[in-house]
Amino acid sequence: MPKLYKRATATELRHLTKLGGPLVVSNLAVVSMGVTDTIVAGQSGELNLAGLALGSSIWAVCAVTLIGMLAAVSPVVANLRGARDEAGCARQMRQSVWIALTGGLLVAAALLAAPLWSQWIQTEEPVRRVMVQYLQALAIGTLPFAIGSALRGYCEGMAQVRPVMRIYLAAAVLNVPLDVLFVFGWGPIPAMGGAGCGFATSIVCWCIAIALYWHAGRDPAYRALDLKLRPPRPHWPTLKHLLAVGMPICIGAASEVTFFASLTLLLASYGATIVAAHQIGLSIGSVFYLVALALAQAVSIRTAQVLGQNRPKRARFVSAVGVGSGFAYALLTGAILIGFRDLLVLAYTSNPDIIAVARNLLLLAAAFQLVDVTQAMAAGALRGYRDTRVPMYLQLFSYWVVGLASAWWIGEHLWGVYGYWVGICIGLGTAAVLLLLRLWRTCGRQLDKRPATGEDEPRLN
Repeated sequence: MPKLYKRATATELRHLTKLGGPLVVSNLAVVSMGVTDTIVAGQSGELNLAGLALGSSIWAVCAVTLIGMLAAVSPVVANLRGARDEAGCARQMRQSVWIALTGGLLVAAALLAAPLWSQWIQTEEPVRRVMVQYLQALAIGTLPFAIGSALRGYCEGMAQVRPVMRIYLAAAVLNVPLDVLFVFGWGPIPAMGGAGCGFATSIVCWCIAIALYWHAGRDPAYRALDLKLRPPRPHWPTLKHLLAVGMPICIGAASEVTFFASLTLLLASYGATIVAAHQIGLSIGSVFYLVALALAQAVSIRTAQVLGQNRPKRARFVSAVGVGSGFAYALLTGAILIGFRDLLVLAYTSNPDIIAVARNLLLLAAAFQLVDVTQAMAAGALRGYRDTRVPMYLQLFSYWVVGLASAWWIGEHLWGVYGYWVGICIGLGTAAVLLLLRLWRTCGRQLDKRPATGEDEPRLN
C-alpha cells in the first residue's frame, strides 16, 4: 500500500471534498426525485407503487445505459484540462452530442414499445398497466436526459461542479409539485396515478437540459466551447475514443443496474407487498449509494487531472485516499441504516405488511453498503486511469455469474426475498475484491511508465 503522508492526505481530502461536495448534492437531488416519485405514488395505492417499482427498475437500466455511454466525457475532459488543452475539452463535448442523440432516440423507441414486450413480465395486469404508462411518459424526456448527461459530464470534467449542483437542486424542487399534480390531478389535468410520475420526470429532464445548455453557452469558464443547436460534423477519431472509454463503463454500470432490476422482476411473482418492500429498501439504499457514487466521480475527475499533469505516483495516492474515505463513509451509513430503519421505512408507507419486510431488508442493505461503496470507489479510480474494459468484464462476472446465481438459489431454496438480498451482497463483494486488485495492478503499471525524476512525491501539492 502507498504510504499515507498526512499533509498529502489532507490536501487530497480537500480536493475530493471540493469536487465531491457539489456532486453529492447533485446526486442526492437526482435520487430525491425517485424518492419523491415513490412516496407520492405510494400515497395513491399499493398497485400504483408496485407499477412504479417495476417501471422505475426498467427506467434505471435505460438511464444508466445513457449515462454510461457518455461517462467518458467527464474523465477525458478532466485529463485534457489537466494538460491545459481547452480546445480538446470543447471538441469532446461537441462530439458527445452525437452519442447522446443516437442513444436517446434508441431508448425512447424502446420505451414507446413497452406494450409489446411488457407481456413477458409476470405480474398482475393493473400493475403492468401502470408500468407501461409510466415508461411511455418517460419516453418524452429521454432525448433531453441524454443531452443533459453529456453537458453535465463536460461541466464536471472542467471542475465546474457548483453550477451543476444548483441546476439539479432546482430540478428536485420542481419535481415535487409536478409529481403531486400529475399523480392526483388538478383542474383540467386528470389523476394519472403512478404513471403521472413519468410525465413529471420528463418535464424535469427538459428543464435540466435547457438550463445546462444555457449555462455552458454563457459561462466564461467554457470560453473554448462554441455550442450551437446544430451539432458539428462527426469527427470519427474523437467519437471512437469516447466510445472506447465510455461503452465499457456503460456496460459495467448497466450490468449492475440490470442485476438489481432483474431481481425486482424475479420478485414480481411474490406479489405487490414484497415488490413494494423491495423497492422501498432499494430506494433508501440508493440515497446513501448516490453519495458514494459522487465521491467516486470526484476520485475519477481528480485522478484524471493528476494523470494529465503526468504525476502517476500522485494519481495512485488519490486512488488510495478515495477508496479509504469511501470505506469510512460506508461504515457510517451502515450504522444509520441499522439504527434508523423504522423511521426510514415509515417515510414511505404505513402498510404494516410492507413495513415488516422492508425494515428487515435494511439490515441487509447495511451489509451490502460496505462492498457496494468499495467497488464503486475502485471503479471510479479506474475510470480516471481510463481503464474500463477489464473492469467491465469483472463487473459482468461478479453481478451476473456470481451475484444473480447465488441470489436466485438462496432466494428460491432458502430465504425468499431475504435470500435474494444475500445474493446481492455476494455479487457486490466479489466485484469489490476484483476491482481493488485491478486498481492495484493499473496503478503499478502506470508507475512503471513514469520518468525517474523524483518530482512526483505525494508530499508535494
